[in-house]
Amino acid sequence: METVVQCSGRLALDPAVKSSGGSFRSCSALAGEGHECTASTQQCLDKMATKLKTTGWVGIEMEVDEATKKYRISKVIPGSPAEASGMKPGDILFAMYGIELSEENEKQIGKARKDWQPGQDVTYTVHRDGRNRDISLTLAPMPADVLANWIGRHMMEHVKVAHVATDAKD
Repeated sequence: METVVQCSGRLALDPAVKSSGGSFRSCSALAGEGHECTASTQQCLDKMATKLKTTGWVGIEMEVDEATKKYRISKVIPGSPAEASGMKPGDILFAMYGIELSEENEKQIGKARKDWQPGQDVTYTVHRDGRNRDISLTLAPMPADVLANWIGRHMMEHVKVAHVATDAKD
């Protein structure tokens, strides 16, 4: 029997995207790349570790406003590219590379960030104090603790699915 793990991280730009009602798109876009994970736990772990070690990192946590579907920065990680660029908690992420962050543009956004690497420049449009402003930053290598967090979250999905499968057999 094939185990399928759902990891819906489609527009998530960092690991912690939450809504006020609980977890929302809690896996990274790279963890599940917006599709169901059909790999074995070990295959998934190996693939994620390899991919995330070379992926560029922004350094923000976000929440989504369920009414507007816009992403609000809830935390800027100290020492991150986001902090160096001037991003602030409360900023609303409106666009990346001029592409509005919306469900309609998921594929375009996914394509734009698919090959993110440390050293690459990224431009966001944020809404702050009633006006839009462009913020540019340079992606950094993903810190080991962030990498471990992303992988750990996704691996817990594998454990949950395996547990459900075992319970169904009993």
